[in-house]
Amino acid sequence: MGTSRRQRGLGALALLTVVVAACAEPLAHGDRAVHYDGIGELVASADAVVVGQVAETSRGRVLDQQDVVYTIMNVRVAVEQLWAGRMPTPAFTIEQPGWEQAARRPGWRGWFDPAGERPWRLKDELRLEQGDRGVFFLARDRRPPGWELLGPEGLYLIDGAELSDTSRSDPTVRTVEAMSVTELDEGVGAAVAAVRRGELKPKTPSTG
Repeated sequence: MGTSRRQRGLGALALLTVVVAACAEPLAHGDRAVHYDGIGELVASADAVVVGQVAETSRGRVLDQQDVVYTIMNVRVAVEQLWAGRMPTPAFTIEQPGWEQAARRPGWRGWFDPAGERPWRLKDELRLEQGDRGVFFLARDRRPPGWELLGPEGLYLIDGAELSDTSRSDPTVRTVEAMSVTELDEGVGAAVAAVRRGELKPKTPSTG
C-alpha cells in the first residue's frame, strides 16, 4: 500500500488552481502526474480503501484567481467498511471542486444563480452530495484535511449491489463501474494479497 511520502507532486486541487485560472469550461485532468490503470494500481497506491457515506458537505477554502473565484467543497464521509489499508477514525474529510464565481470575467455569458456562483465542474470528477455511498481509494495528505482521492478513478458510487454507471469517460472508471460491489471487493482483496507478495508496487510519477 502507498504512503504519504510518495512523490505525487502537488495535490490535485493545488495543481488545478494553476491551470483553471482562465478557464470557464469543465476541465480535464490531463495535468495529473499519475493515472491508475486498474484496481491493482489503485490498491497498491492507496493508504486506505473504504466504503463510506457522505455525512455532510460544506464550503471550504477560497481560491481567488482575480477574474474567477473558486470555492472548495469539504466532503465529510462516514466510514462503513474498511477494505484495505488503515483508517484511524470513523470518518474522514476530502476536498472537491465546489463552486466558481466569474462575475468579474469580461465577456462571460454563462448562466449563474442569483448569488453569482455556479458549480465548479471538472471532467470525470463526481460531485458528491449528502447521502451518497461509495468506494473511496484514498491517499494520506500532509496538508489538511489529511486525505485525498486517487484522482477520478479513485471514487465509485454504490447503487444497491451494483456500482453506479456515472457515464464518465475514463477507461479505468468504465471498467470498474461494470463490476458489482462484491466483484470490486474481491478485486481489492486480490490486489492486497498481490501487494503483500511484492507483485504490485505504488504507482508514482516516475513509474507512471
